[in-house]
Amino acid sequence: MTELILQHRTQKIITHEKINLNGNSFKGTNIVLIDKNAPSSVEVTDAVLSNNGEIYPAKQIRCDLEDGVATYKFKFKRLTVFKDCKVILTVNGKKVTIDIQREMEHR
Repeated sequence: MTELILQHRTQKIITHEKINLNGNSFKGTNIVLIDKNAPSSVEVTDAVLSNNGEIYPAKQIRCDLEDGVATYKFKFKRLTVFKDCKVILTVNGKKVTIDIQREMEHR
């Protein structure tokens, strides 16, 4: 039940960026999920991106919680082709799958 609730109340934002730090370039696919009705305590222990049957582990995971709104930020390997994309994360010990393909088709 947690999975369905999180899917229906979560906004999805997908971006690409190139960061220059001390002369080094870092490229990545960034995914931000916003849960406007988050529990009072949130712990994300794992996140992977499923894309066209391949699994990519998150290089970076961050979760900010403020006034009942959780903002989950993930950085994955830079990808340029997306097909059947899902983010699979473990939140408070439970696996949750978020289908992000639909959101990418509408951007």
